[in-house]
Amino acid sequence: MSVKAIVGGAVITMDPDRRIIDDGVVVVEDQHISAVGPASQVRPPRGSRIIDASGMAVLPGLINCHTHVPQILLRGYAANEGRRVWDWLTNVVHPGLAAYGPGDIRTAARLYSVEAIRSGMTCFVDNEDAWPDDTVGSIGQVIAAYSEAGVRAMVARMMFDEQPDHLADMVRSLRQKEPQVVHVDNWRPTDRLLSDLDRLIRTYNGTARGRIQVWPSPVGTICSDTMFETSRRLARDNGTMWTIHLVQGPAGVENPGPSSTEDLLARGHLDRRLLAGHCVGLSPRDIRILRDAEVKGCTQVVSNCFLAMGMAPVPDLLRAGMSLAVGTDDVNCNGTVNLFSDLKTLILVHRALADDPAALTADQALEMATINGARAVGMEKEIGSIETGKRADIILIDLGHAQTTPTHHLPSAIVFQTYGNEVDTVLIEGKVVMRNRQLNWLTAAEERALYRDAAERSAAISVRAGIRSR
Repeated sequence: MSVKAIVGGAVITMDPDRRIIDDGVVVVEDQHISAVGPASQVRPPRGSRIIDASGMAVLPGLINCHTHVPQILLRGYAANEGRRVWDWLTNVVHPGLAAYGPGDIRTAARLYSVEAIRSGMTCFVDNEDAWPDDTVGSIGQVIAAYSEAGVRAMVARMMFDEQPDHLADMVRSLRQKEPQVVHVDNWRPTDRLLSDLDRLIRTYNGTARGRIQVWPSPVGTICSDTMFETSRRLARDNGTMWTIHLVQGPAGVENPGPSSTEDLLARGHLDRRLLAGHCVGLSPRDIRILRDAEVKGCTQVVSNCFLAMGMAPVPDLLRAGMSLAVGTDDVNCNGTVNLFSDLKTLILVHRALADDPAALTADQALEMATINGARAVGMEKEIGSIETGKRADIILIDLGHAQTTPTHHLPSAIVFQTYGNEVDTVLIEGKVVMRNRQLNWLTAAEERALYRDAAERSAAISVRAGIRSR
């Protein structure tokens, strides 16, 4: 048995009492937390490996409930700027992803894993939409990278099989704007998509000692009833969640008439295993529908600001009692893989929108990135807080920096004063994947080589896809 004891830090437990233990001890035996409490009550077991957290905050690993990992190689392009969402998808994202090769996808996943771990992210929901004609092969490359890095990932295969006439007309018009781009069509037959998804689940769900899950991800109202019904069944039968993009209004693709939420309710496609990403433009009735169906929600505030596509009514969703998490979305409509900076933006945007400095607090934001995130991925009994019996997904934040001095109220300091690079140590499933800022699965030289490789691949992708990079 491997036994570790994290000692000397201020432990932000995120337990039901939201205890903060100033001089805490967390004992980890193999993959699980076996004890947590003040140093006066919990002693490190004889022979345990001591991890000194003096001057640090100890908290659950952050959970990113909505992202698109391969897009990390599309960030930084000038072509990402100044576009509405469907222009951006049509002329940047889809042609960019279509220009990837197997090595590009794996490099993207490795780069993302490095940045995620370095910013304290131990778990993420990856909406995968690259290479629709080689589902198992492309996602196999991604999962190999996640297994190497030791991260916890929910790989959600995105699918769309119905293209409404008004959307087809809009896409044609957008393509005409930029004829130099190598445009692609990502719509595929329903049977083929679902057959590939079933094979993907059978091949990879539960791999990497259970750290990898495979989810269905029908995009939204551009999917058939068959796709929705099969996605719900597969999630239920395999004990996972499933996820969609829920966007209302001009940025979305809903038809005139009922809201997307009302449409999904009428079609019988809402259930407690569903994680709805974005949640933009929800009415009070929509919120009640989602809450009553026990749907989990996730907001991507930075992405939504980047693309000017509206905002989730976060304070209203929280007041209604909906389980609401947070995500970073595509890296090329965010810029970084960093939930710390996104949490700060989340709070400030909603305070400004509500003209109320109490509209959203640091404590609430931290809950969204930890225990609420665990609920959103269906793992609240296993991760999201530092409690006895839970899996040891834990991060240590070094508070010995100018920006974190002084530190009084720890949740406020973490949300408002950190940059993200203060993360010193990361444990996932009890295994140390980073200590003293050094990754355990890449040497410093290998990490620098990865950065060079990613930059070269990104430049080549822009050329092959006809996307303007500068």
